[in-house]
Amino acid sequence: MMIHACFMAVLVGASIGGAAAPTPSDPGLLITTDEALADVELLCVVLATQQMPQVEQVIDANGLKSRIEARLDGADIKHIEHGAGPGARLVVHIEGVAVPGSDKYVYRVQTSLNRQVLLTGRPDPQIQAEVWQTRPEMQVVAKAEAAEAMTTAALTQAEAFIAARKTARASLAKTGSTAQKSSSPVPAGSQDPQAASKYPFVASRSSSVFHRSDCRWAQNIADNNLVGYRTREEALQAGKRPCKTCKP
Repeated sequence: MMIHACFMAVLVGASIGGAAAPTPSDPGLLITTDEALADVELLCVVLATQQMPQVEQVIDANGLKSRIEARLDGADIKHIEHGAGPGARLVVHIEGVAVPGSDKYVYRVQTSLNRQVLLTGRPDPQIQAEVWQTRPEMQVVAKAEAAEAMTTAALTQAEAFIAARKTARASLAKTGSTAQKSSSPVPAGSQDPQAASKYPFVASRSSSVFHRSDCRWAQNIADNNLVGYRTREEALQAGKRPCKTCKP
């Protein structure tokens, strides 16, 4: 209950007393880098309700998740289920609560991209980091409008992610930069995409998983992000783990 009370106090403020409700924010970015976005090819969509399960009583959570995944598919981003692999996570934070004694509903929606990042000089070099984020949308609306408003906000922010990824890929293509070049171990000679594609085992620079070169997941790796390994042991020594699909 403490969470609910604080949430309402911050977002409702003077609006119940007659002041204008906050205007919708654009889906502008707070955190972003081209390298973190450009090579995203596998994505798990996570709806986070921030310890407010009553939100799922208002929105169609499964339907919203499916609609976001459909938009990702349309942008050639394959979605995977949580726990199915090490792909990045598009986390849609949704908070909401009905205002007691009124017909108002308060909500907040913010979307972020979480993915594994490799850091050197650490005992455990792989960490989950938030590498991209939209500005939150916070609104006070009529209860009857809450479901549509939260759904629209989440879909708009998903489109903002797709647009940001497209821009990042175009930007890196122009500059010739290599995504995540400085943070991932790269075997000697594998910087050339054509050379890397001839190796029996391959991986994405930003992923912790390696595949057989003919694995269906390997086919989704962008050329400028492809890393090749001569042997299974070489991939393991580079900090990669075997794909659960092709079992290299």
